[in-house]
Amino acid sequence: MLWTAKDIELYLQEQPYIDTAILPLVPASFGREMKQSASQYEWIRLLSTSLENQFKGRLVLMPAYMYLQSLGPEMNREVLQKWESEMAAGGFRHIFYITSDPVWQPCQTSLEGSIIWLPAIPLAHMEQKYRDTVVEEQVKQLISLIVNQWQETL
Repeated sequence: MLWTAKDIELYLQEQPYIDTAILPLVPASFGREMKQSASQYEWIRLLSTSLENQFKGRLVLMPAYMYLQSLGPEMNREVLQKWESEMAAGGFRHIFYITSDPVWQPCQTSLEGSIIWLPAIPLAHMEQKYRDTVVEEQVKQLISLIVNQWQETL
């Protein structure tokens, strides 16, 4: 389910059956890394929405948490822990963070949710058919990972 009024209305009706949240983590930078940040956002957005399409009715795709890289990992981690606390209190038993920023990998031990790090693939000059294939293949791997985590908690 997307973060839209219509989907959230349905979520509220079906809340006992929807126990998974996906929170994309996207860096923002306005210096030399601006193009790289935009590329990461595009990649994570495509993966997240494709994943949401596959699991419609089983998970909620949260709006991307866009953070300033200049704040450093410690401050961003504290904010993410607050997000996690709020989502857990809201009934989400499974929380997945999807990012292309390697700064999050060491934070896994301080979070209850799962950080899924995927290297960004530059899509700007890729033909649409190749882009679709790359996204589809990556989403298949994400599906497997998420289903495995669901099965571990049964």
